[in-house]
Amino acid sequence: MDIITLGEALIDFFASQSGLKLSEVSQFTRVPGGAPANVAVGVAKLGAKSSFIGRVGDDYFGHFLEDVLKLNNVDTSLMQFDNYARTGLAFVSVPTPTTREFLFYRNPGADMMLSADEFDVEKIQKTKIFHFGSISLITNPSKEATLKAIDIAKSSGAIISYDPNLRLGLWPDSVSAKKQLREVINLADVIKLNDDEIKFIFEEEDIDKGINEILSLGPKLCVLTMGSEGSVYATKDYKGSVKTFLDVPAVDTTGCGDSFVSALLVGIIAESFDLILKNENSVKDIIKRASAAATLTSTKKGVIPALPTKDEVDLFLKNY
Repeated sequence: MDIITLGEALIDFFASQSGLKLSEVSQFTRVPGGAPANVAVGVAKLGAKSSFIGRVGDDYFGHFLEDVLKLNNVDTSLMQFDNYARTGLAFVSVPTPTTREFLFYRNPGADMMLSADEFDVEKIQKTKIFHFGSISLITNPSKEATLKAIDIAKSSGAIISYDPNLRLGLWPDSVSAKKQLREVINLADVIKLNDDEIKFIFEEEDIDKGINEILSLGPKLCVLTMGSEGSVYATKDYKGSVKTFLDVPAVDTTGCGDSFVSALLVGIIAESFDLILKNENSVKDIIKRASAAATLTSTKKGVIPALPTKDEVDLFLKNY
C-alpha cells in the first residue's frame, strides 16, 4: 500500500444555501466526510493506492461511507463497524466562501471507539506513508489505537504524516487540545498545518519561530498553509514559500486542506523521501501541485466530489 490514513469518517450535513450561519439554515445536504477519509479518496484520485482505517456505525450511514470509499478506489478492508455507537454526524455551514461553522454529533461517535485489537498489523507494516490527524486522539480507545498504529507503521519504516486539523469544539477544553496536538509532533516526519493552528499550539504570533520549534521536535518537513497568502515549507536546511493561485474564484474552501495533504503525500512517494528533502526544488514542485489541488477543490461545493484527479491537476498547471 502507498498510503494509509487513520481517523474519522462521518456524515457532513452541508447547508444547502451558502452565506448563512448554522442558526439560519433550514435545509442540509448529506455529504460523506471526515478529513482522513477525504485524504484517502484524494490520494486515490491522484493515482496512488490508499487504504482507510476508521470505525463507523454498523448502520445505514456507516455502510454508505464504506460504499463511497470503495467507489473512489480506496481499500476499505481495514474499516471497523460498531454495533452500538452510531456513525458521527457534523452539520456545516459556509457563511462566507472562506469561513465555516461546525456542529458535531458524537456522544459517542463510532470513530471514537476505534479498536487496536481489530488492526491488520501486516497491512499497516507494509505502507509507505501513514497519515493521521488529531481527532482520533481526543478520547480512548481511539487515542490508544491511533498511537499503536503509528508505532507499528513507524517501526516498519513508514513515513509518518500528521495534520492536526484542529476542531476545538470536539475537545474538552483548549488546554488539553493544545497539549495533545503538541505531544505527537515528535512522531511525525511530515507535518502540515495552517497558520491558526501553529499560533494555537505554540501561543506564538511569529510564524517563523513556530516553524523552528516544530522542526526542533523532530519532523523533517513542515508545511504551513495560509489561505490566500500561499504556503510556507521548511526543513532543517532551508525554508521557502509558494504563492497561491489568486485569480481562481473560490466557491467553497471546505476540504481544501485535505486536498492539499493528498497531493503532498502523493508527491512524497514519487521518489525517495530523503532525496526529496535534499532538493528544495523538488519540495517546491510538490507544494505547488498541492496548492493546485487545493485550488481546484475550492471551485466546487462539497469535498469528495470536488477532490481533483491527477489529470485535472496536470491540466490546471499547464493552462494556468
